[in-house]
Amino acid sequence: MRSARITKNVSVEIDRLARGKVDRIALCSVVPKQTPRLASLLKKLFGSAPLILTSKSDHGLQVAYEQPAKLGVDRLANMLGAQKLYPNKNVIVVDCGSATTLTLLHRDGTLLGGSILPGVAMWSEILNQRTARLPAVSLSSPDKVVGRDTDTAIRSGIMHGHAGAIRELISKSRAEAFRRSPVVVLGTGGQVTHFKEQSLFTHIESELILHGLQAFASGKSAHA
Repeated sequence: MRSARITKNVSVEIDRLARGKVDRIALCSVVPKQTPRLASLLKKLFGSAPLILTSKSDHGLQVAYEQPAKLGVDRLANMLGAQKLYPNKNVIVVDCGSATTLTLLHRDGTLLGGSILPGVAMWSEILNQRTARLPAVSLSSPDKVVGRDTDTAIRSGIMHGHAGAIRELISKSRAEAFRRSPVVVLGTGGQVTHFKEQSLFTHIESELILHGLQAFASGKSAHA
């Protein structure tokens, strides 16, 4: 049922877009089983097959991952977006979604790799599911770190702990990959708003993946 609802919602949104002018379509997907269905729907509506970003695409980046096929295409799209918005810059992208990922881009266009940890929402779910008495809590930062009740203590641990994990990974990744060179740190993803006040990022780019797909589509059209 969930898959059917997602497909229906996507169909409604695509139908709305189809009323306007669409020159090119590009997509990336971290749910490979759904990609052919979505691509088929797009081709039916717009009359041309979409460009699908994968590890094997001619995207223009050098990927230092030992097994590039295992790199999430959302991270690849983020790097293309970072390169588009901040050309010739060293960049660390922190994508706060279902998982929180850090991905590093060298100014010469090499995707260096990064780190992955459970997303902030998952922390609450795991505590609730894997313990007998700890409740699920809302994702909001408490006023104080020292909680005087269980809910506040959990929210403190999740929100401040996750921010601390991100800060530590940024610090160590930056030193390891870029040493003293300047670095732009970008925050993106559906959960990034929880960390706007934490001074973790140089900028927040909520549409970074879309910028990456636009860059990918433009690059492909240039090679056509």
